Amino acid sequence: MARVDLDVKYIKWQTSLVIKCLLDDDDKVGNREFSSLEHDGPSDDQFDPVLVADKLRTIADAMTEDPRLQVVLKELKQAAAQEVVDQAFSKGVETLCQAHASKGAEVAPEMQLIKASVAFGLYVKKSAPELKAQVQSALTNFLTRRVGSWVAQQGGWDKVQDASSK
Repeated sequence: MARVDLDVKYIKWQTSLVIKCLLDDDDKVGNREFSSLEHDGPSDDQFDPVLVADKLRTIADAMTEDPRLQVVLKELKQAAAQEVVDQAFSKGVETLCQAHASKGAEVAPEMQLIKASVAFGLYVKKSAPELKAQVQSALTNFLTRRVGSWVAQQGGWDKVQDASSK
């Protein structure tokens, strides 16, 4: 197996764990431990999806008051009825990124995508909990597809949280 394939699969695995932790119910957030998660990836790294999810939650907090979140949530709900959640989620994130791009020009475009997608995912979880499973899948797919190779270049999600604080 080529090293690139391993990296893509590993990043997809990391991403799915991070998103699972990110979208955990609020009553579970305080009681999470990495040891309770099934671990089938390499064991010699410092990856902890709980810490990464907490960092992403902090990064996304700045966008929670954006009125565009309500608009893109409405579009996502309509898309859910038509079973096209992935496309609607991507479109919603793009809308949020365009609105915030000028405010954070010094931030890497990948971090803008991460920030907007996490903020949108958390907003949907809070405002439309019936869509949580669909959004968990859409958010995982979006991050893997749009920033997966960048995350791999950084050395994994645990390194991305370090890059975001620079």
